[in-house]
Amino acid sequence: MKTKPDYRRYLEMVAKRMILVHKLDTLIKLILRAIVRNVHTKHAVLFLHDQGKDEYVAHVSRGKEGLKIPSGFAKIRKDNPLIRYFTEKELNIFGRDFLISDRLNYFISSKKAKKDKKLKSFLENVRFQFSLYNAKACLPGFFEDKLICLFLLGQKHDRKVFTQDELGYLSVLSSDAVMAIQNARLFEDLKTQLEHNRTLFLQTVKALATAIEAKDKYTSGHTERVSIYSMILAQELKSMGKISRKDWDKFVDDLKIASLLHDIGKIGVKETVLNKNGFLNDEERLEMQKHPLVGFSILNQVDEFQEPILGVKYHHERYDGGGYPEGLKGKNIPLIAQVISIVDTFDALTTDRPYRKGLLKEEAIKIIEENKGKQFSPLIVEAFLKIYNSGKI
Repeated sequence: MKTKPDYRRYLEMVAKRMILVHKLDTLIKLILRAIVRNVHTKHAVLFLHDQGKDEYVAHVSRGKEGLKIPSGFAKIRKDNPLIRYFTEKELNIFGRDFLISDRLNYFISSKKAKKDKKLKSFLENVRFQFSLYNAKACLPGFFEDKLICLFLLGQKHDRKVFTQDELGYLSVLSSDAVMAIQNARLFEDLKTQLEHNRTLFLQTVKALATAIEAKDKYTSGHTERVSIYSMILAQELKSMGKISRKDWDKFVDDLKIASLLHDIGKIGVKETVLNKNGFLNDEERLEMQKHPLVGFSILNQVDEFQEPILGVKYHHERYDGGGYPEGLKGKNIPLIAQVISIVDTFDALTTDRPYRKGLLKEEAIKIIEENKGKQFSPLIVEAFLKIYNSGKI
């Protein structure tokens, strides 16, 4: 008896690998290889949106000789029927999760299509595009409401139709792939910007932070607030003599980056966990707690992030040693992480979450005071209370 493929395991394996790959061509090869191997299609091709030319370009494909399309050879414009099907709501009559050639053929020959000649003509043009690339299925990849890419899949080796499990796997994979592609693009931009201008670099860092919030709908504005609060708290620590003038410029630059990217590891957390409308169970909580290490793995590949990375990796450590990922205690927790930890908690307490309404500021401050010497360093709590009492936050 043939064993049913474990698509959930496939997805977890591919997702973990994708978020660590920052070279776009390598990432696309990885994605298409996962499709060809796990769904057993004869070939697959990805059309990726070129932002400069505003068209979709075939970058890489996998499969047997004769079915491969050279990278950059094939291009389709925004007015191509395939693009229009997924971007114009009145045209995606089968839904926009995927489009199957068999379903398309059946509808074209139906009585309903014969009555609507305009729709029939459009669908025939879509079918022609399928034939050009020997495609049996097409899946879109959206980032928010923007179509980033299209996956065109060839016939399966066994010539059977795509199952619901396979289509479900491919739909989730395309969603994860878009996040990884956006991530890789931003990292490629970062490397370029580092060679030119520090201001542009910080703007790209903010774009990365925006990508995180696009995935986690309940934390809109969170990274920006954490960054602002972190700068105010750092200034107070400097006035208290806890950050020297010699170290100030470097510390505040690193803190700015770390505060904006402290949750970047959430790119590797399932959206069902991030956006759950209720409390997390033990398994979901463990997955969420992986995000500091995932963030470390992502940023560790960029030399300029070696100091900011400490804030990303350790911002969930506790002063009493009860935090994660390493259970650091007291002064062993880097100062940059201690700053982010307290402002991150304050913002989380005072903003609405799916399972509770945000607290009043004075209620949040009381909780922070109660955790002095427990979750937070007494020094950090002292400085935070000063900026709160002075009305700076």
